[in-house]
This record gives sequence, structure tokens and C-alpha cells, in this order.
Amino acid sequence: MSDVLEKELSDIELCYKALGLSFSDNPEQVEKTYRKLKDEYTRTMRSSDPTERGGAAENLKQLEELFKTITESMIYKDYAREYEKYKAFKAEQMAARKQKQPPQVKEVLVPCPYCSKVISPKLKVCIYCRGKILTPMEKIMAKAFSKGNLIVAIIVVVLIIAGVILFSNPQLLNR
Repeated sequence: MSDVLEKELSDIELCYKALGLSFSDNPEQVEKTYRKLKDEYTRTMRSSDPTERGGAAENLKQLEELFKTITESMIYKDYAREYEKYKAFKAEQMAARKQKQPPQVKEVLVPCPYCSKVISPKLKVCIYCRGKILTPMEKIMAKAFSKGNLIVAIIVVVLIIAGVILFSNPQLLNR
């Protein structure tokens, strides 16, 4: 029994080598190499040179025989079955990972208000010019409470207080 298994293993290993494959290549790689070689030999069979056509026909016949030997072996079938289980397991893992992760939204970049270079809107300070990036509310507050506006507000408040005092005490004007 051991000699039969060793002979089959040796035959299959030689078939892999003849196709330019490694014994550890997965079934997808085996089939991909087979299709590639089959297409190549089929194209060569359309050649106008009869010797090339004959060689390609012989090569195609050998390729079919090698592929049949590999795919009908128990070793290949077991490996293919295990490989399918592995692919299904990996697909389940990827699906589970995708369900856990929220979809990532690509961040839209905005120009810096000072230097106009493109930056992330999440930044508080521009990485290029070190200018402070304000939120919309901070912009409104900065405009409302600027130095000029504060001075005008103080003058208006002082005038209103003076008007209220003069209106409530008209005798202050008579002096």
C-alpha cells in the first residue's frame, strides 16, 4: 500500500513539475496554469507551419494528460476540498469584519482660510501657516466681539446710560 501511495505521489509531483508548478500550489493556480498553457497551444495549432501545429497538438495532448492525472488524484481532491473550506472560512471572516467596521467615509479636505493650502477640516491649527482654524460659531463670536465692535459697544452703552441718567434727572442739564 505504501509503495502505491509513493508512486502516485511521485507521479503527481512530476506532473506538477512538468506544468511548471510547485506541489504546494493551490487548485486555482493549477487551473489557471492549465488554461494559460491550453490557450497558448491552441493558438499555436492555428499556425501556418505544419511542424508547429503537430508539436502544439502533441503538447496539448500531454497537457490534457498531465492535468487529468493531477485532478483525478486523491491528493489533489483532498487538497481542493480543504482549500475550498479555507476560502469559505476566509470569506466568513471578511464578512464578519466588514459588519463590525462602519463604512469609512473619505474625508473631504478644505482650504486653509489664511494660506489656502488644502488641510483636514478637523484641524484646529493649520499645519502649514499655524493659523488658528475657527469653527462657524467661533467665527461669529470673533466677528461680534472684535476690538472695533467692542469699542463701539462700550461707547453705545455709555451714551445710553448717559441718556437714561439725563432723561431721569433733567435738572442735571440746567446747571
